[in-house]
Order: sequence, then structure tokens, then C-alpha cells
Amino acid sequence: MRVVQQPLPLLVLIGVLTLKACAAWSPSSSPMLSRKDMLKSSGAAAAVATAFLINHSPPAFAFDGSGSSAYVGRKARSKEELTTEYKARVVQDVKDFNTLGAAIDRGETEGDDWVGFFIQYQRREPDELGRTYAARLDLIGEDGLGGVGLLLAGTFAKKGKPIDGLPQVKKFNAVAKTLMPIKKAAKSGDAAKAKKEWLKASVALSEYLQAVDLPESLADPIYN
Repeated sequence: MRVVQQPLPLLVLIGVLTLKACAAWSPSSSPMLSRKDMLKSSGAAAAVATAFLINHSPPAFAFDGSGSSAYVGRKARSKEELTTEYKARVVQDVKDFNTLGAAIDRGETEGDDWVGFFIQYQRREPDELGRTYAARLDLIGEDGLGGVGLLLAGTFAKKGKPIDGLPQVKKFNAVAKTLMPIKKAAKSGDAAKAKKEWLKASVALSEYLQAVDLPESLADPIYN
């Protein structure tokens, strides 16, 4: 998956085109061009900008708080290299998920293992695997931005084809819905309910792992 340059933000692009439209009008130089005509021109500029962004939207990137890729600035690499890196990050995220499960088994509903999985603050610098956030955000992302789990699922798409219909992406979406209920249960101090939600998530996660050619069982040594 190649990293591409981000297009100009919509408001910036609209602003540039609108200023050009406004610059073309002045009461003295173009008396026949009314304010209404000028507004039509700026409206057309906005429509052009919107169409441009729709047709030039960048691929999904791993969540890092700004929507840009954790790999920006690096040279483009092969699909195999990226897949290997994505898998390594997913494996580490699953390790952290298992650590959370062990804490729940001990009856804990807060503490370091919970923070290590759910904390939303960005790290000062990426860890050795390139993760800029804790496991939940690294894996599934936030605010509509897919995490590394989506990036890995997307590697199964054929070149130039959308990823939405991929079985791997559907499994990813299933996982994404299961993690926050664990935290919600913990907030009420209900360790039993948290365990129940963790088990639900573990089933969805196992199915996802199988779909992306990683060991399905969370008990596999790779995740411990």
C-alpha cells in the first residue's frame, strides 16, 4: 500500500478558488459582472473543490490522531514489506488484548493493563513496532479512521479495487464494534460483565485473525 501525498484540505481549496473568483470582479473594472455573478463563480469553485476531493481521496491510513499515516516520510515499500509490518503490529495488539483479559480474570476493572489497552493519549514517540497509540486505537482506529487492522485487511484487495466488500474488512468491522463494551462494563465495576464482553470480542478477533492469515487461536504462543 503506497503512501500518497494528502490533497489540500477542502476549506483551503475552496478558499483558494473563491479568492481567484473574487479577484476577477471589481465594480470599476467589470461593471457588467454583478455581485450575484461573483457569488455564482465562487459557488462553482466550491463545487469543483468538492468534486476534486471526492475523486482524489487518499487510501485509509492507520490512526495517529491526525488522519495521516504512521509511515509518512518513509520510502514506498513493497506490499509484502508493509504486510509484514502490519501483521507485527496486529500481533502486538492481540498480546495487549490477552493481557487485558488476564487482568479481568483477576477481577480487575482498572489499572495499568486497562490503561495500556484503552488509553487515548498519543505516545511521545512510536514504539518499536511503529505504534503511536495503545492497542485499541492502533488496531481499530477512531472517528472513522481505520487502524492497522484495516490496513492489513486492505492488503487482500486486488489493485485498484475497493476494499469494503472484502471478507477481511467485514471481520475487521465486527471486531471494531466489540471493544468499547468491555470498557463500558468496567466503568460500572462489573468484572463479570467485562469478562463476558471480552469473550465476545475474543470470538470476533479470532475470526478476523484467521481471515488475515494469522493464527486464529488467541492461545497461540505468538500472542503470549
